[in-house]
Amino acid sequence: MFRQQADINQTLAYQNSSEHKQAVQIAQLGLAQFAFGPTHMVPALPSDTSRSLAPVPALGSPLPVNSSGAEHDADTPRTMAAMTVRHRQLEANGISMHVAEAGPVDASAPAVLFVHGFPELWYSWRHQMDYLAARGYRCVAPDLRGYGGTTAPPEPSSYTAFHIVGDLVALLDALHLPQVFVVGHDWGAIVSWNLCLLRPDRVRALVNLSVAFMPRNPGVKPLEYFRAAYGDDYYVCRFQEPGLEAEFAAFDLKSFFKLALTLRATGSSVMDLRKMQTYAKQIELPSWLSEEDVNYLASVYSKTGFAGGVNYYRCLDLNWELMAPWTRAKVQVPTKFIVGDGDLAYHHPGVKSYIHKGGLKRDVPMLEEVVVIKGAGHFIQQERAQEISEHIHDYIKKFEAGVLPPLRVSKL
Repeated sequence: MFRQQADINQTLAYQNSSEHKQAVQIAQLGLAQFAFGPTHMVPALPSDTSRSLAPVPALGSPLPVNSSGAEHDADTPRTMAAMTVRHRQLEANGISMHVAEAGPVDASAPAVLFVHGFPELWYSWRHQMDYLAARGYRCVAPDLRGYGGTTAPPEPSSYTAFHIVGDLVALLDALHLPQVFVVGHDWGAIVSWNLCLLRPDRVRALVNLSVAFMPRNPGVKPLEYFRAAYGDDYYVCRFQEPGLEAEFAAFDLKSFFKLALTLRATGSSVMDLRKMQTYAKQIELPSWLSEEDVNYLASVYSKTGFAGGVNYYRCLDLNWELMAPWTRAKVQVPTKFIVGDGDLAYHHPGVKSYIHKGGLKRDVPMLEEVVVIKGAGHFIQQERAQEISEHIHDYIKKFEAGVLPPLRVSKL
């Protein structure tokens, strides 16, 4: 199926625009400081260029992880009542970032940076934050650019790998954290791979979930790959359409998140908004997801919309152009990778072979462990919360003792 000529013309117009050409020139001229240097090098956004930020709980609010029913903020589920989460806004890389923190704040505490995916928020890490905070780790979980309480610039070209990594580096600077453990999932895994690729000095060790490292293929642009593999109706391709994010407004958002988080699909049926809108079956939530969890996500996204998250997909080909200088560069950070054997990302063509037959180890030489969890799906840190929390802790605590584990691959 071919895209309408109007969409093609709009895409070509953007690719030929001065904005797009300027972004490509940034990489070609090697101006890495545009994203990674002092925050004053990136001009602040005018106040009228971003949508209103979602309200966040007050600093020091007792917030969400088990069902004790303790005091909680009105917008936050009681299921996290045992853990105190500190919320604040920080200026970083020219935007305002909402950051959730838990655990000790003293400089001697090891810090863990959690990086969420789509369509998620800091809240996806509630279980891991609770687990690690109780063990003396300072947990930092921002809403990424475009999500929740963080600024969402309207231009798709403001969501490149350089912008997002630049945000995280500036955030660490604002928090006076010279080096952290990093845990990423979904798009957050992609961001975390890029953070390690571009600024390995800021990462003590990495635990990435679901999405393996994707080395840049100089011969094929990402959208060409996805169109060839799945067709123009594949969600990654449809997300390129201007205004597509308005389709989310047709959903009852509670129903959308129930479907998005629980239905397992592969191939062209993944995140098919048209099919999801006509889904008529009653959705019975699994034990790992509560109505309060769904209500929280729906409440935040009803205020912010989905444009910010969709814009990450619109930068796939632009990122491919910008990252040309890092073709065949390796991720030089100690790494553990975890994926569920029911994860859609694990079943993309060639991914299993890449992970298990030496490709991932070639591109991530300091890869020390690969874990495939039987029966687990994509949102693994929520679906298997205790298991994932233990895996993260078992890995990062080794660095406290200065012991590095040998490479091993396990299936649980």
